[in-house]
Amino acid sequence: MKHKVTLAVSACLLGQRVRYDGRQKRHSLIVKLFENQFFDQIEVVPFCPEVAIGLGVPRPKIQVVKSYTEKNKNEQIRVLGVENHRLDYTDSLKSYAENFLMQFPDIKGIIVKSKSPSCGFQSTPLFTKQAEGYQQIDLTSGLFVQSLLRLKPDLLISEESQLDTESACLTFVNRVL
Repeated sequence: MKHKVTLAVSACLLGQRVRYDGRQKRHSLIVKLFENQFFDQIEVVPFCPEVAIGLGVPRPKIQVVKSYTEKNKNEQIRVLGVENHRLDYTDSLKSYAENFLMQFPDIKGIIVKSKSPSCGFQSTPLFTKQAEGYQQIDLTSGLFVQSLLRLKPDLLISEESQLDTESACLTFVNRVL
């Protein structure tokens, strides 16, 4: 029997109601190709870092924030609550990324939800504190994805927004296989 390749997919894209607002973002093309057409070659692993670290559904919004420590003026990327900035999920998300890779050491690829503070890949709004409040200054990757890439730089990552055609999905599958 041929060994299946492991591909992780954001659970919301598979239709699970795990998003902060309790909704899902089912991506029918991804479901069709990765769960149906390639089921004998690819093991699809659904995941949601925010649920995995204990955040409920629904839950308050979180955001990626660039901050500076007063002591040594080092810049840090943190994941904080939007309404309550004292809620800091940074360490939990980093730890979950480490545990995720220990659980799935042979993972070849991952499909993530664009703009997500945990899962986005180069599309997540990055904020910084200004006198008038938090302002978006750039785009970055979600902290879970940043942590995965730091630990496994060769991991193939795509956002669902990049997989909007069957051709794009097939290209990604071929890269993973």
